[in-house]
Amino acid sequence: EVAEQEEAEAGGASEEPLVTSERFVFFAPHGSRDADAHAMYADEQTMLPHLRPMFGMSRDAASARRAAQRQSLAARSPSQCLLDIVCRASGAFVGTTGFRALRPGASGEWGAIVRARWRRRGVCGEALDASARLLRERFGGREVTAVTLATNAPMLSFLAGSGFERTGEFEDELGRQVEWRLALRGAAAGEAARVDAGLARYVGPFLGENLLHRVVELRRKISLSEAPAVRAFLRSHFAEER
Repeated sequence: EVAEQEEAEAGGASEEPLVTSERFVFFAPHGSRDADAHAMYADEQTMLPHLRPMFGMSRDAASARRAAQRQSLAARSPSQCLLDIVCRASGAFVGTTGFRALRPGASGEWGAIVRARWRRRGVCGEALDASARLLRERFGGREVTAVTLATNAPMLSFLAGSGFERTGEFEDELGRQVEWRLALRGAAAGEAARVDAGLARYVGPFLGENLLHRVVELRRKISLSEAPAVRAFLRSHFAEER
């Protein structure tokens, strides 16, 4: 057991994926990718302005951070579950995702850091779907939560478009934070999430717009049309004459 723990702390644990998606494989934060993670933390385009607290951390600090993540995953009851995103086709390190706060049997606070060169390619959609499946199937989770800065427009748009419900706000040393939740409803919800992840890959000409946002808006309008007051109005104004 001691040898296994030392191997895990050194990042030498088996490279079995914890979960997979169509284009990516999600591994525990292996030591062989510590340098890639450190380079990501040092990249202005990736980290700024919304991930400033981690920007520019030293190599030692980045390695210690990932060692702690490995230790947590090896624990009997993990307090977090952070994953490396690796491209199936090229083996490239794409970013990280997972749950920085994990409550097995209940919920996980989800997040993702995607390297700038991989942005606007649907990575977050696949990462969220894979993370949600892992949370539900391995940890018995029933709910995904998220917290993001109120100034992080791309992530706010992504969370809203992915079905998250906005639940509150609070202020901390970083600024105004927005809280979100997404209830997991079994395999059907997972399949719906996979469909939505696919839609999110098709980006339109306007900032933050993609096909998923159009579909979400259409779903909202259809849902509104089912309200009794709306149906009564439609019948009274647009019913066909007999």
